[in-house]
Amino acid sequence: MSKNDQPNKAVRIDQWGFQGSWGGTQTGRRTPLLGIFLVVLGLLLVAGQLFPQAQIGASAFFLVVGALLVLTGLRDRSNLALYVGVFIVALSLSDLLTGIGLIHGHGWGTLFLGVGIVGLALIRSRTGRTWGAALVIGTLIGLWGGIGIVTSYLSLDLDQLVVPVLIVLLGLYIIRMRGGSRV
Repeated sequence: MSKNDQPNKAVRIDQWGFQGSWGGTQTGRRTPLLGIFLVVLGLLLVAGQLFPQAQIGASAFFLVVGALLVLTGLRDRSNLALYVGVFIVALSLSDLLTGIGLIHGHGWGTLFLGVGIVGLALIRSRTGRTWGAALVIGTLIGLWGGIGIVTSYLSLDLDQLVVPVLIVLLGLYIIRMRGGSRV
C-alpha cells in the first residue's frame, strides 16, 4: 500500500508515441515516435541524394540523435544506449566535418569511434563499473582510425597491414592479462 492507504498503481507502456488533445477533443489516437523518426530519416536521405547541402543537415540531425542517446544512456545507465549513441555520434561527426570541408580522407569515423569508446570506458571507471576491455578495444579502434588517416594524408598503402597488426596487439594484450609467464 502507498500513502493514504491507496493501492499501488502500475503503468504499462504499449508503444512509444504522442497522445494528447490537439484541437480541443481527445481522439485517443497516438502518433508513433518511430514513425515520425522514419519519415524524417527518409526525407533527409532523399534530400541528401538530391542536394549536397542536405547531407550536412542529415549529419547534424544524426549527431543530435546520437548525443541524445549518449545522454540517455548516462542518465539511465544503459550500455546499449551509450554504445549505439557513441557509434552514431562518431560516424555522423565524421560525415559532418567532411561535408563542411574541415577534414578529408578516410579513417576519421573509426578514430572518433575509438575516442568515444575510450571516453565511455573512462566514464564507466568513475562510476565503479568495469572498463578494461572497453579501454583496450577503444584504443585499438582509435589506432586503426589514426593509421587510416595517416595513410590517407601521406598516400601510403598500409591498409593491408593495419588489421593484422591490431590483431597481434590484441593477442599480446590477452596473453599478458592471462598471466603470459606460463608456457
